[in-house]
Parts: sequence; C-alpha cells; structure tokens
Amino acid sequence: MRVMTAQRAAPLQKEKVEGPLGKRLAGEASNHLLNGLSILKEMLADFRQQDRFFKYKASIVAGWLVMSVASFAIACPGNSVQAGDMDARLVLSDKLDRPSITIWNESNKAWKDIVVTVNGQYQAAVPSVAPGELMTITPKQLMGSTGSAPADLRFQTLQMRSRDDSADLTEDLRKEWERLTGPKP
Repeated sequence: MRVMTAQRAAPLQKEKVEGPLGKRLAGEASNHLLNGLSILKEMLADFRQQDRFFKYKASIVAGWLVMSVASFAIACPGNSVQAGDMDARLVLSDKLDRPSITIWNESNKAWKDIVVTVNGQYQAAVPSVAPGELMTITPKQLMGSTGSAPADLRFQTLQMRSRDDSADLTEDLRKEWERLTGPKP
C-alpha cells in the first residue's frame, strides 16, 4: 500500500501582471471585494438555515452592539477642546480715553475658566460667564510680565479661551475700532 499526498512538489508560480500600478491595484481590490461578497453570501445562507431562536439571539446581540457603538459615539466626541467663535459678541467702549471691552456670551452654555489675552502679552482671568451674561475687561484687570497694562492701552488683538472652547476675536475688534473711529484711508 502506498500513501499519496496532495502536496505539490514545487509551489505554483504566480503570474506577474504587467501594466500600470493603478490597474493592478484596481484588479486586486476588485478580487478582494468579490471574495468578501461571496463570504457574506455564504454567511447569509447559513443564517437563513438556522432556527428562529438562533435568529432572535443574533438580533439581540446585534441590537446591543448598535446601542453600545451609539453610546460611545455620543459620550466620547472626537475633540474635547473645540476651536470656534464661542458665540461671543464684542463691543468696545466709545470712551477712547478709558478703553474697555465688553464681551457677551450669546451661546446656550456657560463659559468656565476664561482667559482673555490682549495684544499677545496681557491677560485677564474670569471664573465663569453664564449664557446671556457679559464680562467687561479694562486695562486695570489685564496683567502681563511687566505688571499691569497701561491705562491708555489700545486693544489690537484679542484671543479668548475657556475650558471647552477658544476664539480669536481680533477681526471683531478691528471692526469695532472702525465703527468708533471711522474706516482707515
């Protein structure tokens, strides 16, 4: 008696496909897609042959998976700190000899742990501003590395940062200056 095996004496050589890389990749991608579809069809046929109790169990597990994924998507947003405009409205004081900035919270949530940076060197901190409330920043409240801001400080740039968001209000500041002093020639 002789034992025969199905093993090849030498491995088959794969034909080398000639042509542009894009066509070769497209061919391989279509092969993988068709293989995946055939596997799905086989799984669907196997599922159809199962009894209804198995199908009930499978639908319960599938529902649980969908609810779990949806819960994670809702509870864990992609970015914890978002950059935006914070729904802030800016108004400069019309008294140019005593500058001040008033910022309204027009969003529907409170701002917490706010840091306002003026001209890149002076900062003021505000613990919180409720929706619909305002905060007013004067040079007396602004502190820098050299101490307090000068009383006649001209606000040129303005950034605001909270626990959850940030905004660059420099463009709004420029528009407010133009409103008060007129457009530049």
